[in-house]
Amino acid sequence: MQITSEVYNYLSNTTIPKKRTTAHKSSELRAVYNNMAKYNKSLPLYKFSLSAEKQDRVINIKEAALTLKDVAQSFNDKESEVYSKKMLISDNEDSVSGELRGGDVGSLPDELEIQVKNLATNQVNRGEFLPSNRRYFSTGNYNFTMDTVNSSLHFNLNIESSDNNYDIQSKIANSINNRNMGITASVITDGKDNSAIEIATNDTGRPGTDDGLYFSFSVNGNDYDIVSDLGLNNVVTKPDNSSFVINGETHAAATNNISVNQVITLDFHSVSDKPVKIQFAPDMDSVMNQVDSFVEAYNNLVDLSDSAAESKIGRRNLLNDISAIVEKHRSELESAGLSISEDNHLIKEESLLIQSLKNGEFADLFNDISSFKDDVSLATDRLTLDPMAYINRLIVTYPDTRHNQGTSYNQSVYSGMIYNNYA
Repeated sequence: MQITSEVYNYLSNTTIPKKRTTAHKSSELRAVYNNMAKYNKSLPLYKFSLSAEKQDRVINIKEAALTLKDVAQSFNDKESEVYSKKMLISDNEDSVSGELRGGDVGSLPDELEIQVKNLATNQVNRGEFLPSNRRYFSTGNYNFTMDTVNSSLHFNLNIESSDNNYDIQSKIANSINNRNMGITASVITDGKDNSAIEIATNDTGRPGTDDGLYFSFSVNGNDYDIVSDLGLNNVVTKPDNSSFVINGETHAAATNNISVNQVITLDFHSVSDKPVKIQFAPDMDSVMNQVDSFVEAYNNLVDLSDSAAESKIGRRNLLNDISAIVEKHRSELESAGLSISEDNHLIKEESLLIQSLKNGEFADLFNDISSFKDDVSLATDRLTLDPMAYINRLIVTYPDTRHNQGTSYNQSVYSGMIYNNYA
């Protein structure tokens, strides 16, 4: 085959090689070189014309073949991200949902059963409903104290002649909110022109106080007891811990959001009548992206086999080499959710594909004993070893097989040039 600088110039000036994360052992690289040397021993010397279109075609054939091989290997490698990247699945997300935080999922059982007995609650006080547009309190200053877990806070309320009950309640709510102590106050209505103060803690869980409350109100000495008239100490929800059972063991937490082994977080939304099953499955988005890459790489080769730049013989050879793979394993592919169109393209059958991914049928196509995996490997090895075989070439001479030739790369200028980045 004629070695020409056209190829090198085209690669260096026009083509930006795809960045690959594949790492190779030195033994694997030696095997690539040995295969090239062995292949070249009996290969004729060719002459061909390298147009820009042909160069694009050859590079694209090799690129698509390498992608097809890489993706097939990722489905075979149980340590690849296709399988190692997991997603959390709950069979009752209305009760328990969650997500993976990272870390070693292997430190968890294959399945968790969680039953939520009680949700963690915050403290909620709701005052007396009073007519919003009336005023039940005399003008003047009123003092009261709010005792919290960490401190006692004193409040002074100034009631003016223009204030109604809603205005007074709003003043108290604003004074509490302005203290920024993790307690939120608001004024609520009952739809009947009545309003009340509602005060709630941001934190859930049972505090370590004698009365089990985060806060309470009191008046100072002989001051008018506005606290009682407004109902500020009316507790409608007591703070409590969540109670739940994980795989038969009872636990409690101050919140409805827990971490298990620093690997997953779980959110409790409601009490569950029966255990909720939590499972860990391959991340379907990641897996589907790999399936898309496999289908796209194969279909790219089919499209390249129909290049108008080549003779019918060239197109037929490439198409035969790749279509033979899927034709031989048509039933297996269709069962796994990949059908074959009349023009030899692979088509995803979404629902069937998802089912086969979940039950492992798709992964079986690429396991160590799969003949489909072996056929993909053989075909892609052949394509990457000599992509120049798929353009029209003129045989110049045959090699002298009685002598070893030190021309390992002669069978394809592209194979040699791309070897350091792609092989």
